[in-house]
Amino acid sequence: MAVRVGLSGVLGALLLAVLLIDDRMRGWEAVLASHVVALVARTETAVNSVMAIMSFNGETGDAIGLRISPECTSGFLIVPLLGVTILILWLSRRTSLWPLVALAVAVVVLFATNQVRILALVVLIKGLGFDPGYYWGHTMVGSVISVFGIGAALVAYVLLTMRGVRR
Repeated sequence: MAVRVGLSGVLGALLLAVLLIDDRMRGWEAVLASHVVALVARTETAVNSVMAIMSFNGETGDAIGLRISPECTSGFLIVPLLGVTILILWLSRRTSLWPLVALAVAVVVLFATNQVRILALVVLIKGLGFDPGYYWGHTMVGSVISVFGIGAALVAYVLLTMRGVRR
């Protein structure tokens, strides 16, 4: 019982932290994106982590900046998963680590999905130009990547959590 209460408390504090330091999480995502884009798209990048802006060189040599807005971060997507994990730990009869494993896997999948989405956006902007590249990268391709990534994260979360419940 004490372990479950302790884990629930830690996750509750983490949930509050995610809500309160959203700007820092977006800055961290921008820093990570600058490395991913530089490595995969083979372009020079720069980052302003305070403003959550990742910039890269366009085909014309001009820098293009992408701001990770509150709507485009993975941070808020993990809030419901944290809440559900707290409830599972709190309401379960015995302590299982599977909900924590499920949470960790889902969070990694969500952050990786957002990085792939940002990378696709950069590649399409570089290939098609800013206006069409941004439209296709953010609205069309980016949305599909997000839907599949969120779906994969939720499926992994449910399957791993249920593994612990079945035992």
